[in-house]
Amino acid sequence: MFAAHIAAVGEYQEGGWRWLLATHGRASAIFTVLAGVSIALMLSRSRGLNPVRHTRIRVAVRGVILIALGWILGDLGTPVDVILDNLGVMFFLALIALRWKPVVLIGVGAGVLLLGRELLAPVVAAMPQWLYDAPLLHELWGIHYPALIWIGYVLIGMGIGKLAPWRGAALGWLAASGIALAAVAYGIGALLLTNAGEPVIWASIWPPPDQWFVVAAHSYSAPEMLGNVGVAMFTIAACCLLANWLPRVVWPFAAAGSMTLTLYSAHIVLIAIVGREIVYEPSNLAWIVLCVSCLVFASLWRWRLGQGPLERVVTSASNGVAAFDELRVTPRA
Repeated sequence: MFAAHIAAVGEYQEGGWRWLLATHGRASAIFTVLAGVSIALMLSRSRGLNPVRHTRIRVAVRGVILIALGWILGDLGTPVDVILDNLGVMFFLALIALRWKPVVLIGVGAGVLLLGRELLAPVVAAMPQWLYDAPLLHELWGIHYPALIWIGYVLIGMGIGKLAPWRGAALGWLAASGIALAAVAYGIGALLLTNAGEPVIWASIWPPPDQWFVVAAHSYSAPEMLGNVGVAMFTIAACCLLANWLPRVVWPFAAAGSMTLTLYSAHIVLIAIVGREIVYEPSNLAWIVLCVSCLVFASLWRWRLGQGPLERVVTSASNGVAAFDELRVTPRA
């Protein structure tokens, strides 16, 4: 996400690095898939008397916090489309799926990504403006990260998390499946987009029919979104493999990964302080400095203090409410 927001990409900026184009659209998709993985891990590690109820409360509290934090960061006026409030709404949508089996989660998630835009777009086109712009409801179908479509990423992440392919041959299957899915999805998009002209990023989720197979970042087409899932699967497998093989080498990255909410929020605040120029006039030097700074901060914080600052607040709040609920419903002796 840092690269997508402040790095110079060769496709768009003179002197930029063309390979950074891969971060556009895929970074936020991986972020959302990992949110689903985290929900599955919360469920598997729940210590409550009723694990599903305990996890449901924790996820709901986290959803409220993400929505509030997303609105706060959005009000800073940066040119970044903050994903956190949409992600919070997705957390609430995911509550109905906590008991689903992995195959159902992955199947429904894939179905949503495959058909979601085509089913939702005519509904959005027909609804009145006041309903489209209503707080919280807007996050369901707005232009940026529409929760009713992006919930597919979360469901697939939950399915992956429940399968827990973190070691051994399962990692190989996850990586191979990701490569195959990305190749097929992006390949189909490229083959079917023969008469569509130049790919664009849409200002609406209802493009003309000849653009339904665009694979440009944030086009929300089925090939683009399913291809992003394949990239996410491969990335998760590769990171787990490196963590298993070289735990000390990748430890700083694991430390940063343990506090993504803190680092994501901090970089939005940094953009607000520095100004819009850091986005509109991107620099790879600024991007590298930001990445190194975050790795150093995360490593020192993890080493000395453990859980990240915002992560600690979110965990304490969600665990506290869940514990209170369990105390309230537990029969007295």
